[in-house]
Amino acid sequence: MKINDIPNLFQSKIRLAIITSLIDGSKDFKQLKELTEATDGNLSTHLSKLEKEGYILSEKHFIQRKPKSTYTLTLTGRKAFEEYVELLSSLLKR
Repeated sequence: MKINDIPNLFQSKIRLAIITSLIDGSKDFKQLKELTEATDGNLSTHLSKLEKEGYILSEKHFIQRKPKSTYTLTLTGRKAFEEYVELLSSLLKR
């Protein structure tokens, strides 16, 4: 990956925070909201963008009739993030 090839998805602080937080396992919407300090609408927008590109998967289910969404990093998302981190690392080593 070259510097000009950095995916637009990684040019957002909130999306980077989402991806980074999902590296160690799935998180629900509430956890991601606390970690990113984003509003519900803003977080939903960023999650939708990441899901549309195949970087994350969402699973929606109900607990006591209340909806709960859980998000997981996909292999595509992990690989893209690893390439991004490798690029940043190589730039620092120059």
